[in-house]
Amino acid sequence: MDDHTNEVMQEVVRQAKNRALKILEYADRTEKQLRDKLKEGEFPPFAVDEAVAYVQALHYQDDRRYAENFVRSRTGQKSKYELSNELRLRGIESTVIDEVLEEAETDDSETVKRLFCKKYASKDLSDPAVYQKAFRYFAGKGFSYEEIKSGITRGIEEMS
Repeated sequence: MDDHTNEVMQEVVRQAKNRALKILEYADRTEKQLRDKLKEGEFPPFAVDEAVAYVQALHYQDDRRYAENFVRSRTGQKSKYELSNELRLRGIESTVIDEVLEEAETDDSETVKRLFCKKYASKDLSDPAVYQKAFRYFAGKGFSYEEIKSGITRGIEEMS
């Protein structure tokens, strides 16, 4: 490899590193999201690899930290199942997701209760159709049967 080619490659890597820093300046990203953004910028694979390694070495990109922040910001709004799926789609490894969700203090039945009270406060709770609709809604969100039953029951007691 001649000197000119080496200089060009170093310049491409420098540009990729700067672009990675700019991307992370706006918002935290997973490694997959960062790689995808750099590829969109048409950086070659060697430059993407070096840029990602560079920002990780500086602790500017960390999938575990991303997952922890993601779970913390959405706890009480989404089921563990939903959180897990969303993190998986963002490229977080299953082992990291499992660890983060295990460490997070989330109570899905409490989440169901809180969301039920908020969403169904003005509904006629004596109508079985309301209960069934709420049950389907929470089941679609990934809550388990037991969590839904417990949460809705506690929600109805709280609103009575």
